[in-house]
Amino acid sequence: MRTVLWVGIASGTPADDAVPPDRHGFGHALDVLEDGPHPKRRQQVIGNLILTSHAGLIILFGLVLLYLSGLAFTPLRPVHFALGFALIPILVVKLASTAWRAISYYFHRGAYRAAGAPWLLPRLIALPLAAAAVLATASGVVLWAIGTDHGIWATIHTDSVIALGGIVLVHLAVYMRKAVRASARSLAATAINRPEKVIVWALVAAMVAGAIATGLEPTWHP
Repeated sequence: MRTVLWVGIASGTPADDAVPPDRHGFGHALDVLEDGPHPKRRQQVIGNLILTSHAGLIILFGLVLLYLSGLAFTPLRPVHFALGFALIPILVVKLASTAWRAISYYFHRGAYRAAGAPWLLPRLIALPLAAAAVLATASGVVLWAIGTDHGIWATIHTDSVIALGGIVLVHLAVYMRKAVRASARSLAATAINRPEKVIVWALVAAMVAGAIATGLEPTWHP
């Protein structure tokens, strides 16, 4: 039976904390992107990692569908808006979990301080990533509300979406492998932990938000 892991508990498996073997080529490149050129193996705050990983992978899946529906926006407009609104609760969870980790680290909360900060690259892209995501979401909501895909808000939305796509690619290179591992181990366990309960409620909220966006869409002015 697996111990339930909470958001504030630092833990890790032996494989997580072991010194990584010498690797070359693509594997080494992934190691550098994930942990930097001089990695330091530390215990992870597992609950926070699981919550962030679940939310991030769901957002990734949603973003792929969102970008595809955006390419054929006119016939898929209701689908595009439904997906966009459905991603808002999951995005809130993702931003809250990463912000909690950063705040806890800088305020010297024991487990988070022991886990340490990410290396320089993910720290540099964190704020631009959050800003682009919030701006793309907010501008999309404004376009939905005013019922048009033209004007200054459309330009803001397009530019922020393009910027978000580029930053997300870098973010994926840094975190994808770690997120998949954390989510897979959590889902394979017999116990249901707090992060997964949060994700379930976020998904319920996502379905409600998507339904609201579909049912209450204002008159569209192309």
